[in-house]
Amino acid sequence: MTRWPRQFGVGDWDFGVDNGYLRGLVGYWRDGFDFEAAAQRINSIPNYLTVIDGLPIHHLHSRSAEGDATPILLLHGWPGSIVEFLEVIPKLSEPREAGKESFHVVAPSLQGFGGSPGIDEPGMSPIRIAHRIASLMEELGYERFIVHGGDWGTLVATHIASLYPERVLGLHVTLTHPIPPADVPDPMALVREHELKWLEENEFNAIDGRGYFEIQKTRPETLGFALTDSPVGWCAWVLDKFHQWTDCERDGTKDIRNAVSWDLFLTNLSLYWFTDTISSAMHFYREQYLALRSGQGTAGKVMVPTGAGIFPQEILKSPKAWMERRFPLVHWTEHPAGGHFGAMEQPGFFADDLREFARKIGG
Repeated sequence: MTRWPRQFGVGDWDFGVDNGYLRGLVGYWRDGFDFEAAAQRINSIPNYLTVIDGLPIHHLHSRSAEGDATPILLLHGWPGSIVEFLEVIPKLSEPREAGKESFHVVAPSLQGFGGSPGIDEPGMSPIRIAHRIASLMEELGYERFIVHGGDWGTLVATHIASLYPERVLGLHVTLTHPIPPADVPDPMALVREHELKWLEENEFNAIDGRGYFEIQKTRPETLGFALTDSPVGWCAWVLDKFHQWTDCERDGTKDIRNAVSWDLFLTNLSLYWFTDTISSAMHFYREQYLALRSGQGTAGKVMVPTGAGIFPQEILKSPKAWMERRFPLVHWTEHPAGGHFGAMEQPGFFADDLREFARKIGG
């Protein structure tokens, strides 16, 4: 029943998603994708709903066989989900390699995403979500834990680390905001040569790839009518981000399958679709915008050990020296491959980096 727009351009994605590529992906979603198999893959990791203040939080929870293992909390962003961590979780909680320590792993759906329903009024701000997830960890019996965040998960994880320093063993992130230190006469003098390209890429993404952000922070409900009504529209909206944000270019051609399989992409896409959380997830952008306007959107100072795993195609990358002046940085890795969805694209690199960070901080 889709009303397709006319074919446009030569397929270089300069004006947006390529018509032919999208038709092929949608055709596979309709006739080839096995959602029952995808659901079984999600359910291969124990799923739970825990009610906090009358509202459930969905989470994956894989316990290590070692009772005294360190808990690790994994936080996703938009348009990702717990699907980002499906391959990482077993690597951390049930490592097959001899001699590798295991962890208790918790991966919640952020409120309004996937299995965690949103609310019917404004107020589910990132800092409120941070408090709720900290309460979830307490309910699960984890008084102290490591927290990782990517994309919006970075903000929520940073809130948790700053609000609950006595409970957070360490903060690990993959998205690093490039904020020049104010107490340095020439911040650019601290930037290493290869990091200059990072800053150029940051600027390009801000100019050429931020339209979605401005819409979602100002009128998420308006956009929600269109995307909730049209599976093809929703697919195009998310495909655009995966095409731009993943490390998917090979021999001069970009195809998301070079980074993430169509099956995994569609598992993530379908999770939003079947839980009717397309619109509520976009509220996160508006809530953070309103929180910043009220002076409550910026996370407080982080005092716990911090680590960063930098993937080359991440959309925001900070020079290391700038991060060292904002956080007690004890761990820094620059991965050879991967993009914005690092855990999804390079689960081996991601899991090894988290394990190395935990070793450094004694977790």
